[in-house]
Amino acid sequence: MATQLAIVIHAEEEFDWDGGFYRSNTAVTHADHLIKVMDRIIELGGKITLAMDYPFITSMGGQKVVNRYRAQHGQSVEFATHLHPWVNPPFEDDQDEVANEASYPGNLSYKLEYEKLKVLTETIEQVSGVRPKTYLAGRYGVGPNTQKIIKALGYQVDLSISAYCDFRHQQGPDFSHYSSHRFEQNELTYLPHTSSILAVLAPLRDYLNRRPPTFTWIQQHRWLRLASKFLRVKRYRLSPEGFTAQQMRQVTKAQLAIGQQDFILSFHSPTSKFGLTPYTRSEQDVAHFLQTIERYIQMFTDEFHGQTILPSKLIASSQSSVPSKLSLPSTSSIL
Repeated sequence: MATQLAIVIHAEEEFDWDGGFYRSNTAVTHADHLIKVMDRIIELGGKITLAMDYPFITSMGGQKVVNRYRAQHGQSVEFATHLHPWVNPPFEDDQDEVANEASYPGNLSYKLEYEKLKVLTETIEQVSGVRPKTYLAGRYGVGPNTQKIIKALGYQVDLSISAYCDFRHQQGPDFSHYSSHRFEQNELTYLPHTSSILAVLAPLRDYLNRRPPTFTWIQQHRWLRLASKFLRVKRYRLSPEGFTAQQMRQVTKAQLAIGQQDFILSFHSPTSKFGLTPYTRSEQDVAHFLQTIERYIQMFTDEFHGQTILPSKLIASSQSSVPSKLSLPSTSSIL
């Protein structure tokens, strides 16, 4: 099976990542900068999944991006969905600030999560002319109702799982028992965002990547945690945000070593313009960010003999690896 890479952009509004969640934060001023990055990826032969939230798809900037790539949909670009519930109608009150718990769509009631995603899905279809088939929950926030909801709205692929990660400390879902392997469940294809546990010893690295809960267990025990630091055990993400091309290469090699063939490289659209996310504070940071993407795509193609794909084009295989625990994260309904 070919080694495949999905390049997923979280196309969203601009807001202070450390400043809470506000309904009024809807600006999208980075369209031209994002187009520059997307054009370069396509020049290198890459294919892009543009997962758009409500402020992005309804803004002039976001629509400029959509119009530029409309003719390439299904070839070099796929229009997908990214639900940020705090800026996506309908709203149940007039409060500007939204509690952290409610920033995860899977924490909402079935009715509210469904209605928000329905509005977003139909808006993307209206603006782009295409009904999206691929879903990415904002903040990776799937919940007990998400699978039923996205199936009802016609989605076929879900990108919301963040492998090896546990967000329960901030009232989010727990993915610590998921690896980065693609799998099927209830007629949906799940392609997790790619992460990997790296370590100075390859056998230890492979063991932890094959048994995701073990890494979480180690972090919960002081002496094991200290030992893991000595052995340089750490989770890395396949992303140009905060990671170098060489680190991304190590992630790829580690996952290939345990049989993974499908990868996601991801980043947030505002990072394409300096001053909007913690990853690009200057023009030099933006240039380095784009250079890292370029180097990795070339590396993935030349060294790993891989190809880029659109998730909606994935042909689910009955031989796909599945995690040891298939049930998606349970979070309590709060609304």
